[in-house]
Amino acid sequence: MIKRILLIDDEKDFCFFTKSNLEATGNFTVTICFDSSEAVDLTKKLKPDLILLDVLMPGISGPDIAATLKDDNDTKNIPVVFLTAIITDKETKGGNVISGWPFVAKPVKINELIAVINKHIK
Repeated sequence: MIKRILLIDDEKDFCFFTKSNLEATGNFTVTICFDSSEAVDLTKKLKPDLILLDVLMPGISGPDIAATLKDDNDTKNIPVVFLTAIITDKETKGGNVISGWPFVAKPVKINELIAVINKHIK
């Protein structure tokens, strides 16, 4: 079964690269959202199986978006994986978590991202 991913990130090149690589596996369809102010409404509309969410976004931050989704009955069970360039895997000493959510450090290695998605997707 193909899983639906919502990728929320303002870096267009990164989004297109990630979407292309994930969809090339044949296991995922990826919808991209560049605008943090549209993220919650789009999540409610699409009901993705998992959200990949940039931490630093213009407007509403990734952690604020995640908190809003967690507080909403329609979206609270959708897993979120943060994407970030501000914290590296080495800095976390193996505890790849931001505000209780798992994360993948940028630059993203596609095999690592797929493994994290598969671990957290329902």
